[in-house]
Amino acid sequence: MPSASELNPFANVDMGMSMGTMGSIAIIIAIAIVILGLVGFLVYWRSVKKAYWIKIHVFRLIGNIPTRVAIYDAKEVPFGMAGDKLWKVAPSGMFKFKTIKWLPVGKIQSAPREFWYYIREDQEWINFALSDLNKISKEAGIRFVQEDMRLQRLATERLLEQRLMNKTFWEKWGTVIMTVIFFLVIAVCMVIIFYQFGKIQDQQLQNEQVQFETAKILLKVFGENFASNYTGGGTVSGLIPA
Repeated sequence: MPSASELNPFANVDMGMSMGTMGSIAIIIAIAIVILGLVGFLVYWRSVKKAYWIKIHVFRLIGNIPTRVAIYDAKEVPFGMAGDKLWKVAPSGMFKFKTIKWLPVGKIQSAPREFWYYIREDQEWINFALSDLNKISKEAGIRFVQEDMRLQRLATERLLEQRLMNKTFWEKWGTVIMTVIFFLVIAVCMVIIFYQFGKIQDQQLQNEQVQFETAKILLKVFGENFASNYTGGGTVSGLIPA
């Protein structure tokens, strides 16, 4: 019958790997995991962005003023056998695990891929769009802005432009410079870390080579001495037989 050691599938596996080899394998595995994670993240992000292509702007009355309270993403979900569809509204962002609301397909589009909804008092979401303010103003008899008010607005805009144009170099480019310096420091640190790690691996390999050569020399010396101590009668010189 086979012994337990013969049945062990890991009996012939060489466990004498060096620290440098194990470190290299660990780095390769970590890099592969990071690359696979990035690829999976990009695939998931592209699929979510492609599916949730509808932007839902939600308004409601706050303080007697219609105010936008949220922006959601939505996708078309077919149901039934007649080709009907519903919109699944989810929070904006990367993850779409939560469902805000199911809506019928909107008919009034405020912008490309953008639909506006107003929440009434009965919490019903109504698809709407802005009306022609020029027409409404004329019908209501509203007087437009006077000429002096327009001139004042133009003067204010000119002063703001001049003030914003007179920025110092650091005010304009300070954030960009600090960001570039930060990434350069990180890159230099990573290069130094990998360089030192490579030197440590080379040193470990040299030490292992020296130990191996030393072991070979010692084995050779002890083997020659042991062979020379044997006499022709099979006894070892220098030893007193019992």
